[in-house]
Amino acid sequence: MAQHTMHRSFTPRSPKSAEERLPQLYRGLVDQVNDGHFQNAIKTCRKILTLDPKSRAGFQTLLFLHLQTDDYSAALDLVVSYQDESELQFERAYCLYRLHREREALKVLEAKIGEKGRRELHLEGQIRYRLGEYEKTRQIYDELLAECSPSSPEHPDILTNLAATASHLDFLSHDYHSVLASTSSSEVDLENNVPSLPAGWSTGGAKVETKPAIAKNVEGKEKAKQKKRKHKLPKGATEGRQFTEDPERWIPLRQRQSYAVAMSKKKGAKESMGTGFTQGSTTSQGHSGSGNTGGGKKKGKKK
Repeated sequence: MAQHTMHRSFTPRSPKSAEERLPQLYRGLVDQVNDGHFQNAIKTCRKILTLDPKSRAGFQTLLFLHLQTDDYSAALDLVVSYQDESELQFERAYCLYRLHREREALKVLEAKIGEKGRRELHLEGQIRYRLGEYEKTRQIYDELLAECSPSSPEHPDILTNLAATASHLDFLSHDYHSVLASTSSSEVDLENNVPSLPAGWSTGGAKVETKPAIAKNVEGKEKAKQKKRKHKLPKGATEGRQFTEDPERWIPLRQRQSYAVAMSKKKGAKESMGTGFTQGSTTSQGHSGSGNTGGGKKKGKKK
């Protein structure tokens, strides 16, 4: 008897709980961040926040990834969606600064509760430098430099920013005014240094004759055609006129009809085969119809 196989019914596995999935997602997130796969890490952070919306590690990692990938709009939206915005005022001001919204960023820093730290002062210095408030910028960097040791990694950055701010202040306070003083001197007559205007510019002057735009375009096209032409025109041909070429220009000279007519007009011209006739043609009726070439005997005179 044939053996009958028993088919087992398929029973789907029950989905894993959040407690089982979260440790796996965290381990994968660590590997993705360490290997530099930031886009995959962003997706993993979103999965973590979906399973656990209160995950502080997932939120901070996602914010770090948006800043690392220069996606400041997404980072700002993430900060605004956070429940306690007072904890992320610096991050919000930094995102606004990177989005070139300096005035809003400065308001966020000024409304910050408590004493400003060094990172807030650095950011405020950058914002005021962009806004052209160089005097306040120099005061901020002088304060930062006074409390910074020469061995600190931020020391060269502070010196560089302070030197750039000082150069702008020198230009506004000395160089700019010196240039204005040299140009506004009474000895310099600015009206005499104005360049002369073209003829016909004034209302009473002679009008400058100008060709219409259409005529200029036509002339330009004509010149372009003449420059682009590589082959010479046939003999007797003129540019812009209809020219009819000789239909017998490819036939040898002695076989052309014009040559045969010219030869027949000459005095004493003899017609011969191949001269003025095409192949297979016969002689004219004015000649003897006999095909003999003198082979017969001449008849004698009658007595």
